[in-house]
Amino acid sequence: MRIIPAGCDVELRPVAAGDADALFAAVERNRERLRRWLPWVTPDYSRDDVGRFLAEKHEENCSGVALTTSIWSGDNLCGAIGLHRIDARHRSSSIGYWIDAAYEGRGIVTRACRAIVDEAFGAYGLHRIEIRCATCNSRSAAIASNLGFVLEGTLREAEWLHDRWVDLYVFRMLEHEWSE
Repeated sequence: MRIIPAGCDVELRPVAAGDADALFAAVERNRERLRRWLPWVTPDYSRDDVGRFLAEKHEENCSGVALTTSIWSGDNLCGAIGLHRIDARHRSSSIGYWIDAAYEGRGIVTRACRAIVDEAFGAYGLHRIEIRCATCNSRSAAIASNLGFVLEGTLREAEWLHDRWVDLYVFRMLEHEWSE
């Protein structure tokens, strides 16, 4: 698997078992912040969970059914981004991402999303990509909008987030609309 350049000293590297300590440390530094938006960030999320996650995602990467990468700024793992499991029949997927608070506001996630979309429409031959985010997650919604994704609608009470239901925006990009 190749490294995907995302510009300005940022690159996306396919996840690897050797990243477990760095990835877990980033999650730990951001646990409370990430918990606001991501259902997998639970109080008992552990280093062992990271190891299992990396093994599963490495296997998916190798078989081409998904693409999970870590985001690197120089020598620092600062987040993750990927294409969720690909629907081969409909040539579609969705993007998920998060960034360490210390790297927020630098355009890193926007550049990473652009690189993932290029990869999805190019190397993976996808037709449609979605970004779903909680309606109150204005930063994530802004990334989708800034990249030209179209807001298609709102899924009411579509995700169980720890102790409550949240509404999700659905943004989409079609391959013939992508001009980045």
